[in-house]
Amino acid sequence: MIIDDLDRQILQYLQEDGRTSYVTLANELNVSEGTIRKRVRKLENNNIIQIVGVTDPYKIGLDTVAFIWLKVERNMLESVIKNLRALIHIRYLVITTGTHDIVAMAVLPDRHALVELLTKQLGQISGIVSSETSIVLEIHKQIYNWNPFNSEGHLGGDSGV
Repeated sequence: MIIDDLDRQILQYLQEDGRTSYVTLANELNVSEGTIRKRVRKLENNNIIQIVGVTDPYKIGLDTVAFIWLKVERNMLESVIKNLRALIHIRYLVITTGTHDIVAMAVLPDRHALVELLTKQLGQISGIVSSETSIVLEIHKQIYNWNPFNSEGHLGGDSGV
């Protein structure tokens, strides 16, 4: 999907406040509400935008956040990813370069649940060679309103933060 100037403007408004109404967006951008509705739906359907409520895990009783670095047998990478995606406590999962093949972030209610995840759940996934785990002590920056476009509307510009 090609992103045009109107799409970029919609994204910027929604990153500032995901609850902005279609009527407000239409008025601000001088287009119809129907146009905004169709554009947002197209952005959602193409997995460019996802409008969700973001919570601070510590403030809702999830006391343990951990990053887990995994070394994986190369021929098992897809299978390991599929199994990790199925785990409810894994909230972030990426393939990386460097010493580890995969990085996962887990958000759990307590350290006991982390032990359970590391020893029982990960231990049953074929293809994981080794892991290293770091527990997050405090979150100092967690942003979702970054702007990947520069002032001319091209990728790679101002962070918008």
